Amino acid sequence: MHARDGLNLWTPRLRRYARALVSGSPAPSESADDLVHRTLLRSLEAGSFGSNSDLGLHLYALLTQLHREALQTGVLGAHAALEGESRYARGPAALEKKFSLPSHRDELTAALASMKLEDREALLLVTLEGLSYAQVSRILRISRAVVIIRLARARLALSQADLTQPTKPRRPSYLRLVK
Repeated sequence: MHARDGLNLWTPRLRRYARALVSGSPAPSESADDLVHRTLLRSLEAGSFGSNSDLGLHLYALLTQLHREALQTGVLGAHAALEGESRYARGPAALEKKFSLPSHRDELTAALASMKLEDREALLLVTLEGLSYAQVSRILRISRAVVIIRLARARLALSQADLTQPTKPRRPSYLRLVK
């Protein structure tokens, strides 16, 4: 497989991760798309490609590093370190109208936006991208134990967030009509 073919296979996954990382939402994001573009360019410039799984880990690590650098230099911070925060600041109704999202997704976006970056990275890589703890530790360049700690903090933050979903009144499942 040619190097560009490998990059093309990984692009949708990178875009999904970048959007969730930057804005906490699957909605289109100019900053996330720019981040993916810079990741792919840098990877092409480096020109070293291993197996497909190694390429994926390399791309996730590179995207994560570029995101951190952009936050440190203020490139993302200037117009929105977390686009979800700036959208959410206008009110959930505006976000819901713009993207037609149910309210519980707004709450999840806000919960992700309020989370520490390192916790959000670990959570997204494990839950959204389906990577193992060992793979996440390689991407983030931390020990497996630290990955587990960050995941625990992220999950605790989510459990404490008010992620109530509108529910319909239900009959108790143990009651059945028998004729």
